[in-house]
Amino acid sequence: MHNAATTPSALAGVRVVELAGNHAAQFAARLLGDFGAQVLKVERPTGDPLRQEGPAIPGSAHSALFEYLNWNKQSLVLDPSDVADAETVTKLLAAADILVFGWGPTETANTWGLTPQLLHERFPHLSIVAVSDFGWDGPEANWQGGDLVLQAMGGIMSFSGLQNREPLKPGLRQSAYCAGLNGAYTAMAAHFHALRTQSGSLIDLSAMEVVASELVSVFPAYSLAGVVAARRSAVQDPLLSGEPLPVLDGYVTLQVNPLYGPDRFAQLLNEPRLCDERFASQQGRIDHAEELRALLHAALKGRSGRELFEKANEEGLLSGVLQSAAQLMDCDHLATRDLWTEVPVADGKTWKLPSRIARMSATPVSVRTLAPALGSTSRAEALGSAASASVRRTTAAISGAATNAPLTGLRVLDLSTVFAAPYMGALLADLGAEVIKIEAPKRLDQLRAGGFGYLVDNDPGDAGWNRCSTFQMLNRGKRSVVLDLQTPAGRDVLCELVKQSDVLIDNFTPRVMRGWGLPYEKLAELNPRLVMLSNTGYGSNGPWSSYKAQGTTLEATMGLSNYAGYAGESATKVGQSYPDFLAAWSGLTCIMAALVHRENTGQGQWIDLGMYQLGPLVIPESFIAVQSGQQDVACRGNAEWNAHFSGVFQSAGDNRWMVISAATHAIRQKLSALVNAPADASDAALHTHCAAWSLQHTPLSAAQKLQAAGVAAGAVNESSDLIREPQLVARRFFECVDFESDIGERALIGRPYIWHGASVGIRRRAPHFGEDNADVLGQLLKLSPESIRQLRESQVVSDTPINPPKLLPIDIGALVARGTIKTHDKRYREASSEYRSTNLVQETTP
Repeated sequence: MHNAATTPSALAGVRVVELAGNHAAQFAARLLGDFGAQVLKVERPTGDPLRQEGPAIPGSAHSALFEYLNWNKQSLVLDPSDVADAETVTKLLAAADILVFGWGPTETANTWGLTPQLLHERFPHLSIVAVSDFGWDGPEANWQGGDLVLQAMGGIMSFSGLQNREPLKPGLRQSAYCAGLNGAYTAMAAHFHALRTQSGSLIDLSAMEVVASELVSVFPAYSLAGVVAARRSAVQDPLLSGEPLPVLDGYVTLQVNPLYGPDRFAQLLNEPRLCDERFASQQGRIDHAEELRALLHAALKGRSGRELFEKANEEGLLSGVLQSAAQLMDCDHLATRDLWTEVPVADGKTWKLPSRIARMSATPVSVRTLAPALGSTSRAEALGSAASASVRRTTAAISGAATNAPLTGLRVLDLSTVFAAPYMGALLADLGAEVIKIEAPKRLDQLRAGGFGYLVDNDPGDAGWNRCSTFQMLNRGKRSVVLDLQTPAGRDVLCELVKQSDVLIDNFTPRVMRGWGLPYEKLAELNPRLVMLSNTGYGSNGPWSSYKAQGTTLEATMGLSNYAGYAGESATKVGQSYPDFLAAWSGLTCIMAALVHRENTGQGQWIDLGMYQLGPLVIPESFIAVQSGQQDVACRGNAEWNAHFSGVFQSAGDNRWMVISAATHAIRQKLSALVNAPADASDAALHTHCAAWSLQHTPLSAAQKLQAAGVAAGAVNESSDLIREPQLVARRFFECVDFESDIGERALIGRPYIWHGASVGIRRRAPHFGEDNADVLGQLLKLSPESIRQLRESQVVSDTPINPPKLLPIDIGALVARGTIKTHDKRYREASSEYRSTNLVQETTP
């Protein structure tokens, strides 16, 4: 732990009140505390039930999971049934800056009947983040959730698992931690907005929408090309799918990419047959998957996973090694990155829990105090502190603040490619920042080159690099400037942009910016207020810092894959590039903290975000199990954590599925009655009854009947379902974007929250390549026409890619026949039109 008196904090002086019953909101509030906020946790007289969930750290009065979610907080006991205590809450909120509200619409008995909207009206200065399963409005706002239901309804399970088996959810409780990350960054964005406008906000955040926000490739593939994703075929490319491959002491993953093929692994493994021309293409590797897999298994047999992983990465190859909780705790790289907080235990030893989200150069993240004892802060202490803060709050709100975007006036330079960092930039643009994407003239972003997506309408047009589906999603709202940063002239232009910018994002390996002579220290000389985030696979220091990484290899190395798989079986790939979303939301959390600090002090800083260390942050249950003497939790399949009964069941329709989760014995009894099972039915018998009952209903109708009976349930939504999903439609989760030309308006994923009190939204389509060269160089930087001409002639600046790949239509029917995709919905254009029409009706309905 760190000394609070000597460690500078990004959120020093920020007062947070937590009224929360769910894990997600508690995680969000804890992250605010890690950045230095004073967090007051309000608990009932009986205490937060989480205090008793799972093993306790020896010598502690509460559970280890409570410790993990509640360090850096104070605890105040108030009674939700006591009217006098409601007055205390009112006084606390009058003095607070941020309220983290973690109860749903059916749980207001825990909040003195107070709702987020009522609190927003009563405390207009307050930045409120309300985190719930489905949000506070819409036809499904009162539904019962849980991770299984949220992963199903949010769409992840529709393309996770194997085609010949049931859909599969991610391991442990990922929706809660992802919602917590979103809650933390939006809370700080709202506070930043309040610092500049003296006006509060209400952010109504839905955990289901957080899950759906991970479909950044899958959904635009549908809305822009009609492709409906499939679960994984039993026959898949072993070198591109993230498939765990067995070694002497576990599993590794090996991955080819556009820059090299299996021939590089042939050298590494001393297996020349991997150079066979049949394995050169992805389709060839799929067609000959069993033969390729047999070669790999034979070549890997007897090899150490860790040694192979390190050797492959030292040779510049993409590789991962499947790691358990125990292996992560013993990892030298994570120790060097100072990931762990050591919690003292009764016998003088310590437990390790992951804590450091990133390295912040000016305001380190720190654990200053362990989780509080129940009622450790008295009412008198809390009210005295609040009274002092209230005296200082004298500034009136600025009229019209609700029409402003939170990041209006900020300029962001986005030097990144592919997924995580570009997603940060897109979301910053949604919040009102001017985001300039810096692109290379001779090497396209993989997403522009057709990677991880499809051509819009399967048509390359005259410039296919402007028509790639995933690029449209992750670069919406940005401007495009093409600069060759390999040249001194290109770097000179970048430096001029840095002088006039607020944030810079890059995802190069650590050596690149240093090699160009542009480390943060140099850029800070040009602009001391600059906030720079470097998103790398393993961070800037430590023995693995030079390693390259992608989500498919990181997922195993960071521990996530060890807990995702069918129950009792080996690990499997779930979702799509999940580490990138952890990085995007974690990066935004750090950027917002740095901007708040800069607003108060004028000081910029460097954020060193290593994706590898983010995995342990969302699997704390595994570290707790191992250190408490239990077995590691391993792959639990679709078993809901702490549920009495849960499962995935096939429904009426073409390979359609739905999920059920009964959290308590009483709910299990309701489920048994609905599906005509005996009240004392075993798990197996109840599963049989649920399976028979589910086949008689569509996924949505089954979920509606179960939810009406008080049982958590949901459809396993495909991308084509999501745009018609009643809750998402009602909350306008998707936004129709004008792509101009022949494309017209199409729906894209928005954000997992509704923001009251500021203007947020997708500002424009993704930019065409080099579209803003003239405006940025001439109008913003005031370069002379002659200077711009010279930059163009030397190909430092280009309006079109130099030697771009030839992008061609693909045979979508063949992909369906092979099982690569589930189907091609030819009404996908109409789906966007119908969605827009529904929204127009909502706008005109009183």
